Amino acid sequence: MTEQNKKEIIYYSSCSMDPGVSVELLENNKGKIFDGFEEVVDLKEHKILHFWDRMNELQVWKWKSKYIMEGILDGHQWELKLRNREGKTRNFYGHMKYPDNYNELIKELNNLFGSEIEDEKYEI
Repeated sequence: MTEQNKKEIIYYSSCSMDPGVSVELLENNKGKIFDGFEEVVDLKEHKILHFWDRMNELQVWKWKSKYIMEGILDGHQWELKLRNREGKTRNFYGHMKYPDNYNELIKELNNLFGSEIEDEKYEI
């Protein structure tokens, strides 16, 4: 598989209580939003391109793979999986800990999907 043929991935999920929320890029510029019920939406190509530009600006590719607050069993968990059109891939996971610009990621996901993911970033 050449890099140009690799499937683009934008996947985010988080939960602190059921049912949690998730957004996912599907084929043919469709997006799936789950926040207790599932909705499939049309995504504009320019918004997908803007999302990738913002990921570069936010330097998401340089984030650590895991953000875990030790000693806390309950709380907010999140996961982010990305693969851009060039095949650059990163997976991230967090539990009650976040990269500094996590809130900006949430804004960009909401902008792309038209979702209403709440900023779950907790300050401890």
